[in-house]
Amino acid sequence: MSITIPPEVSAFLSAQPEMGSSEQVIPLLTVDSQGFPHACLLSRAQLDATDTEIRAAITSWGTRSNIRNNGVALILVTLGETIHHLKLGVIRAHDEKKVLLVAFEPVEYKADTLGIAVHPMTFTADPWISSLEHWDETQTMLRSLDHA
Repeated sequence: MSITIPPEVSAFLSAQPEMGSSEQVIPLLTVDSQGFPHACLLSRAQLDATDTEIRAAITSWGTRSNIRNNGVALILVTLGETIHHLKLGVIRAHDEKKVLLVAFEPVEYKADTLGIAVHPMTFTADPWISSLEHWDETQTMLRSLDHA
């Protein structure tokens, strides 16, 4: 039985950052070769989603190594009063320009809420960050997973 990503999560992850606005930092957690957790902090510019998969463009060498070695990750998305936990397994991946492009499928989902507003880590989206992290090129690269 496949797990479907909640519509509000896939809609959020598939939208692009808005320049000048406060944007959520999205933690992607992996496990290193010694069994220790490793956090990679992403923006929506480095992610995309449908109802059945989450795609990520990973530049962190440690996260790339962990994904290649273990093939699993956890992503946390905070929306309103809920932190959405999605355990992920790699379904396809390839390297492009020192970026690991990964398509994950959800293998387990949990909604964590106490009915109180939760505030995620944030940053202000601006053209400097977009240029530094090559957001425009990243979206084109994520679409290449359609053919991988």
